[in-house]
Amino acid sequence: MARGAVLLLGLAALGGCASAVVEGARATSSEVTINKHMAAAQAGDRVAQFEVGSAYCCSVNEGSELYNTPKAVDWLCRSAAQGYAPAMRKLGQIYMGDTIEGVRLSRRLARAVVGSSTNFAVSYAWLKQAAAGGEAEAVEEAAEVWGKMNATQRQEANRQVSLGTRATCRWSEAIRG
Repeated sequence: MARGAVLLLGLAALGGCASAVVEGARATSSEVTINKHMAAAQAGDRVAQFEVGSAYCCSVNEGSELYNTPKAVDWLCRSAAQGYAPAMRKLGQIYMGDTIEGVRLSRRLARAVVGSSTNFAVSYAWLKQAAAGGEAEAVEEAAEVWGKMNATQRQEANRQVSLGTRATCRWSEAIRG
């Protein structure tokens, strides 16, 4: 275990420069995406709302600078409420604690140290809806989340599923801390 942590820290140190470059490029790309899609998102376009939400996703500490998990979730909720399955899947991933895409070593290391907020019942509900909407990968993700829940959480998950697109969505409602 200790050797694994040392190896991870060593890799982080070696990849620090490259990681900073990658993060900088991603931040620029995210800003371009937000600027490109914001007007349409504000006008109610579900795909544009998904793009904006994805671009804001996700901060290690749930809300700082460009990456802002609550803001990302807000836009994704708007899209999901209109039945957009990719937004539903993204919400499921966020609430299962899977907020970092790609290699992004420095962010993964930071999340490992800080941890991430989860709500498995809400995650499961959105993943089930995403699967019903055609997101094939959401089927396996929902099964993974189901396996992490206890009986009480599973009961809440089933209740959330029954709510459809009115399931708990907003960060402040799903993550109480």
